[in-house]
Amino acid sequence: MNKLSIRYYSQDIKRHQHNYHQLVLPLHGEIFITLNNDFKTTVSTGSCIVIEKNVVHAFTADEAARFIVADLDALPENLIHLLCPKISIDSRLLSYLQFIEQQLLFVSDEKLTSSTFDLFYLLLCEQSSHSNIDKRIDNVITIVKQNLAYPYTLKELADIACLSVTQFKTVFKKSTTMSALQYLTMLRMQHARALLTHSDLPIALVGERIGYNDASAFSRRFNLYFGQPPKAFAKQ
Repeated sequence: MNKLSIRYYSQDIKRHQHNYHQLVLPLHGEIFITLNNDFKTTVSTGSCIVIEKNVVHAFTADEAARFIVADLDALPENLIHLLCPKISIDSRLLSYLQFIEQQLLFVSDEKLTSSTFDLFYLLLCEQSSHSNIDKRIDNVITIVKQNLAYPYTLKELADIACLSVTQFKTVFKKSTTMSALQYLTMLRMQHARALLTHSDLPIALVGERIGYNDASAFSRRFNLYFGQPPKAFAKQ
């Protein structure tokens, strides 16, 4: 199986099941779906519904909506036995879906199609299974990612979420299983590693990109986080 396709649905309610796993990822518009007659949800751009094999599902959508549908022989481990089958997808996968759409519409090369699916699956493996992330927290994370160099305080993050600091800390931990500062550190360190690996930026400048104006302080923090100094990842 392991196939990607573009689907258009109608407002007529359809109901079926199949012997393979299926993911529905909206490109434009939304779909209303029911699984096993009990779980009901609306899935829109930026989210995904995971339909395990042999699960009976009914769905309806506006005819102008478009979706990428992935039929899978096996689900990646992070998407097996989800408490909630609806998950949010990150900006990388969301952007890649636009590329997939163009590939499916205009390219018929089998090798390229296979490679397109392989990268899709790799990105899928990196999606968070925290499907119940609070929208206010999701908005905070989106804003933080746009400027990782800014020295955010808990008060500023809480204000973005329109919560008190105490409420924010509780909701953030519930949504991500980490404190806000732990999550911010993770984002910064992962971004720094990506810059070191895929660009020729000097180590000091990489540190500045994530808020460290002192190169030594950046190197110490990076080494503490990854167990290796920045130069171990720096592009030669």
